[in-house]
Amino acid sequence: MDSKAINSLAGQRGFRSFYTDLVADPRAVRVCTGLSCHLAGARCADVAGSDPPARAVQCLGYCDRSPARLLPDGQIVLTAGSSAASIRNIAREAIVTARIGKGDFADLERARSVGVYQSLAHALGRTPAEVLAAVEDSGEQGRGGAGFPTGRKWRLAAESAGTARYVVANGDEGDPGSFIDRVLLEHDPHAILEGMVLCAFAIGATAGVVYIRSEYPTAQSRMQTAIQQARAAGLLGAGICGSSFAFDVQVVAGHGSYVCGEETALLNAIEGRRGEVRVRPPYPAAQGLFGQPTVVNNIETLVNIPWIIGRGAAAFRRLGTADSPGTKAFCFNQGFARPGIVEAEFGLPLRELIETHGGGGRDGRPLAGIALGGPMGSILLPGEWDVPLDYRQLARRGIQSGHGGLVALPADTDWQALMVHWLEFMVQESCGKCVPCRLGSAQALALARQADTDEAHRKLPALLDLIATTSLCGFGQSLPGPVERLRALALAAGTAR
Repeated sequence: MDSKAINSLAGQRGFRSFYTDLVADPRAVRVCTGLSCHLAGARCADVAGSDPPARAVQCLGYCDRSPARLLPDGQIVLTAGSSAASIRNIAREAIVTARIGKGDFADLERARSVGVYQSLAHALGRTPAEVLAAVEDSGEQGRGGAGFPTGRKWRLAAESAGTARYVVANGDEGDPGSFIDRVLLEHDPHAILEGMVLCAFAIGATAGVVYIRSEYPTAQSRMQTAIQQARAAGLLGAGICGSSFAFDVQVVAGHGSYVCGEETALLNAIEGRRGEVRVRPPYPAAQGLFGQPTVVNNIETLVNIPWIIGRGAAAFRRLGTADSPGTKAFCFNQGFARPGIVEAEFGLPLRELIETHGGGGRDGRPLAGIALGGPMGSILLPGEWDVPLDYRQLARRGIQSGHGGLVALPADTDWQALMVHWLEFMVQESCGKCVPCRLGSAQALALARQADTDEAHRKLPALLDLIATTSLCGFGQSLPGPVERLRALALAAGTAR
């Protein structure tokens, strides 16, 4: 066997060994053990030895109705019932949830009947520079957690040298507690496509990818159908809406990896590589997919774009705050009295969001706190809820909001057990690219499991700090923060074992 064949074989084995889905039994029932389902009592061991077999996954996107299981045929089994997610808009203008809950707009004809693709037709009568300027003027920030200005990212991609440009929709939503992207992918896919086409027109891209996690099979199917419908109607492909502009989109399915939600790991996955993060710079806007300028936006970010182009940047800025214009979809898990999705303007006090619109704890039970923004987010006790939901205000207090998922932590929360659960997640989902995250997380987990020992008290805080300060990407840099918070809470409560 020649060296090229050996390298190819090694590359294939390296790729397959990285992704859980490619080595798991395809007959297995996927049992969600993410934070919301974990708190609802889900345990993969409960169905161990079953036929078909079972395996644990971190989130299935049904946190409002936990616990959940995904059957091999794509059917979701919800212990708490199968009714549709509750959708509530409390903003002056509904943007993200404008169509959600008012019918199924996955069909092109229905979507067009309520105005989807009208902004695209309007934009094609303008110049790409005008569309780009409108997004910049709107002040929209990425809804994936980092809050980076969307227009600035588009500008960087538009002005970077390359032989091609790409638009990537990041549908790898995996934060336990967040499910807005799944709902949009399943029920409003044409709004996402319209946002992608508008981005492509603004930056000069000709090809796009919607990357959707494997735990969302219905979202994959509906997006595939939406693309076919849009292509047949002249809204994708060559000569869009009768213009000279051409842009097409394909769906790429994930293979089971949380860290592929990180944009550079996602790009590697699309290219058929291991989903490991890349060293930055260069950033994807300059050198992204296949080394070319690429805009990577999350699903909610893209759904805002047609509204901005259609209604104008000034209208968007009238919503929210000066530092955080617009609205945000917040997801409440099953531990709240009113689980579901709430679209609110930025600036709303977190306490009002939790107590009024989330209804506080389920069945009137008091809350010990909330987990905001998934495993890389923040643990907030009731005394810390008096903060406006504004990216700058949250950053000043060191609060990470992530995708906007809220998980209720009941009064009897075992902080020690939750810390161990958090670190088990980190060990399982680390991409392994850098040593601090790969080996440090495993060592931290071992120490956390013996948290009452002198060695754990001495070594764990320093180890978590080392992981946070030396890891390559946001996963390793951010996750130790909530773990350390949980450790402190366990010690304060006297529950560290």
